[in-house]
Amino acid sequence: MAESEVKIALAADLARARANLGRNLDALRRDLDVPTHIKRSYLSHKAAYISGASVLGLILSKLPARKKKIYIERKSTDSAKEVKAVEKAGFLIVILQFLFKTFRPAITSFAARQLTDFLKSRTTRPGS
Repeated sequence: MAESEVKIALAADLARARANLGRNLDALRRDLDVPTHIKRSYLSHKAAYISGASVLGLILSKLPARKKKIYIERKSTDSAKEVKAVEKAGFLIVILQFLFKTFRPAITSFAARQLTDFLKSRTTRPGS
């Protein structure tokens, strides 16, 4: 009889241990479910997440852009002549930009007239 009581006690202890292990595994699964934790946290603290993201975006937008340095080796010793040529070209580009901006309306109206005349001459063929 003593043996059967010991067996019953051992079986009960084993059942309790299995139940505890099952509960511990369920708790471990809940604790390791990161996506659910993040969703719950976001839903309960939505304003904090949105304001934090806004502040982080503002900080990142104010960081200076990375500037790549380019080193150019000069092949000739006539650097003064090259500088003057570049200055002249730059000045010429500025003048051409100014002239183009000034005469753009006249150029576009002239081009529109020429295009309409061309299209009219193509649509009205003589002898048709």
